[in-house]
Amino acid sequence: DQELGPIATHELWADVYDRIAARVRAHRTTIVFVNTRRLVERVAHQLEERLGEDRVAAHHGSMARRTRLEAEARLKAGEVPVVVATASLELGIDVGAVDLVCHVGAPRALATLIQRVGRSGHARGAVPKGVVFPLTRDDLVQAAAAVRAVRAGELDTLRVPESPLDILAQQCVATVATGDLQVDELWALVRRAHSFRRLERADFDAVLDMLADGVATRRGRRGALLHLDRVHGRVRARRGARLAAITSGGAIPDNADYEVVEEPQGLKVGTVNEDFAVESMAGDIFLLGNRSWRIRRVEAGRVRVEDAAGAPPTIPFWLGEAPARTRELSAAVSALRAAVAARLPDTSWLAAECGLSADAAAQLGAYVGTTRAVLGEVPTTGCVVAERFFDEAGGMQLVVHAPFGGRINRAWGLALRKRFCVTFNFELQAAATDDGLVISLGEQH
Repeated sequence: DQELGPIATHELWADVYDRIAARVRAHRTTIVFVNTRRLVERVAHQLEERLGEDRVAAHHGSMARRTRLEAEARLKAGEVPVVVATASLELGIDVGAVDLVCHVGAPRALATLIQRVGRSGHARGAVPKGVVFPLTRDDLVQAAAAVRAVRAGELDTLRVPESPLDILAQQCVATVATGDLQVDELWALVRRAHSFRRLERADFDAVLDMLADGVATRRGRRGALLHLDRVHGRVRARRGARLAAITSGGAIPDNADYEVVEEPQGLKVGTVNEDFAVESMAGDIFLLGNRSWRIRRVEAGRVRVEDAAGAPPTIPFWLGEAPARTRELSAAVSALRAAVAARLPDTSWLAAECGLSADAAAQLGAYVGTTRAVLGEVPTTGCVVAERFFDEAGGMQLVVHAPFGGRINRAWGLALRKRFCVTFNFELQAAATDDGLVISLGEQH
């Protein structure tokens, strides 16, 4: 078996592709799940080189709906043996009988692992079957922890935000846009919603003031959507409030993706990130939906393309798409680290509890053992380890090993960065992952 390291090598990727291709050949239908759209294109392209043309379909949210439906129909009919997909193929889609699920990289949530593996084995008497292919040592720990937690019956906790003020502002505008209201009537209506049952009146009044006064800019206040009569306690919509409520509802942030349009048919192929589109030039060839496309021209918000007839492509990128690890999976990673450290050098139990092969169990044990030897302790949610080192340029780097997950570590990194900046009066660089954060403590960066 391949030796895992801090990053995935080209040799490891080639071995993963070969192993997946072998499993695809041994089963009628297979779904390969990955965590990002860019990885969908990469894996689908590599598998097609090994399995043959038109034997692999791609499926992700930046592909046109028509193309996604075609991929689903071909998999269901048995016309393609494998589809490579992101979360776009997880829920609410009938893909027929699937024999095997492969997962490239570790899942970021317990629910993700359960849902994705659960796409297989839907026939009577069949058992869902999935194989996880970790790409790094940390991937191996996370994948093993996820399997161990799922076998123990653990699930991610669903947390509903309490009194989200951005949603309150949207709903106030949408409600008032349908007709004038007394402020007290609007307050009573808002408090009926479960998420706002504990909303403070001061916060409600502050949101109404913001909607009525607008946002302060260098050119004065702008963006006021409501008229607030503070004397009579009445609120009514300004011009444009109804349109704002219709076009700006929801909490999903806008993106500036460019449409990819096939010429001369004028059919939408999918979308690519704005940065990728702007950096591209006429004649460039890229991969989308496991097909090569040659750019004819880039327009405002649109990329005109033509079929590149299988010419060697580049792979487009999309920004900000990989989710952070959930709190429950982070706790499972921490618990597995502690358990392995306590029972070293014995790793035989990992096969039964985590579904690891003997070689994978040995690699996980060696990784935890090396971590303890170098840091003195194994980082867990109950034991945070700080490490300082100097890079090649002489700059000091502070690494905080803390497996709390990306959401907590990013917030913690921003707070530490700000505290250092205020205390020492110079800017710092900070970065965070699911397993820790690093702060550059040099004035030059």
